[in-house]
Amino acid sequence: MLRTIIFFIVSIISFYSSATDGYIFRLQLKDKPESKDLIAKPQKYLSQKALDRRERQNIGIDTTDVPISAAYCGEIENLGYKIVAKSKWMNTVSVYCTDSLQVEILKNLQFVDNALFVWKSDTTVNTESSPLKRIKEPEPKAENQYGYGYDQIKMLNGQYLHEKGYKGKGMDIAIIDAGYQNLKDILLLDNVFIRGIKDFVYNGINILKSSTHGLNVLSILGSNRPNIYIGTAPEAKYWLLKSEDGRSEYPIEEDYWIAAAEYADSVGVDLINTSLGYTKFNALAQSYSQSQLDGKTAFISKAAKIATRKGIFVVISAGNEGSKTWRSISAPADVDDVLTVGSVRRDSTLSYFSSVGPTADERIKPDVVALGDKINIIGEDGNVTYNSGTSFSGPVMCGMAACLWQAYPRLTNIQLLDIIRRSSDRFEKPNNSYGYGIPDMEKAMLLAKELQTDNLQ
Repeated sequence: MLRTIIFFIVSIISFYSSATDGYIFRLQLKDKPESKDLIAKPQKYLSQKALDRRERQNIGIDTTDVPISAAYCGEIENLGYKIVAKSKWMNTVSVYCTDSLQVEILKNLQFVDNALFVWKSDTTVNTESSPLKRIKEPEPKAENQYGYGYDQIKMLNGQYLHEKGYKGKGMDIAIIDAGYQNLKDILLLDNVFIRGIKDFVYNGINILKSSTHGLNVLSILGSNRPNIYIGTAPEAKYWLLKSEDGRSEYPIEEDYWIAAAEYADSVGVDLINTSLGYTKFNALAQSYSQSQLDGKTAFISKAAKIATRKGIFVVISAGNEGSKTWRSISAPADVDDVLTVGSVRRDSTLSYFSSVGPTADERIKPDVVALGDKINIIGEDGNVTYNSGTSFSGPVMCGMAACLWQAYPRLTNIQLLDIIRRSSDRFEKPNNSYGYGIPDMEKAMLLAKELQTDNLQ
């Protein structure tokens, strides 16, 4: 799922113009005139859980927390345009137009700094899956209580955390993905605690009738059927968010992802898991180069960095380009303070598809690796099947991080990241294939205990 950043050349606006087409432009706003008053009233735009997360980690409220100007949005809408995405972190609005030439009107608004092309309609038809009839629950896999979830947990020694009673209780995890097809019809996921479901894709396919990818990810994290399938964080609570538009490949998906991440922040999630990566869009001229993957340049990477500054633990899949010409990670996996996860096989050797580092500024990436090769998942028919990709090693690690954080809640997200790295089997000799290696949750618990004790002294 590779994507790219936007690059708009004003001189070719007319090239995109058509009476029947639709366009979206990202408007960079100049300021937030209401910020001075609102910064002192965070309860108006952040939940108590979001405020508590900030307080635990000594994070103050700043202008990036304040919503974009309601007056500016009102003026845009009064002109007849539709706002399809907003970002308070980036101070941008994404606006739908029926004619590309209308961007000139938007650019001339006194509060607009610039306008960038991020989407053009195509001829792809919306298709939704047929509803699934509820099926019989699979027979238990009797070897152990984890059932089909055992291998990925055992590799990380995650059962050590679970046996101590840390299974993600009290932790909120947001999954930002492509869709959760048939979720409500799958018996194996009936007991997963879903806090909310929200779609950020403009005029997209129903979030519960589109992709199965988010469903697969959720099963790795949240499954809680003893002797059949137990996930890495079976007692956590989940927000299921959609930012991926599978119909096309345009930079607007970065805007959707950022809107989803901001929403996750506002409702107070502790962790974000995402398997999306951005390097190439439909318009090749808009693509990122590898030299731009420095964690600071890509639009989405800037936002992911802000998410970490809000105290959220962000887990990003490294990507599946390891055997391709590109080979490298994508954005936002290039951000220093996110946990970038590669994939290994059951014998702990690197999966051929797992994307590698380093970043453009020569930092180690991925950070760690986990099982992502022929890993057991729950599919769209409600049965346990298997699939491969760093999309699946990421949630394995995300769930373990949630359980560890439950055990040591006074840790900051950055401290948690460091502990996971230090608990890994290649920490002394990291490389840009395995990163710091395979984490060990027992060792991580010992490191966390030491650090939390030091913090209390």
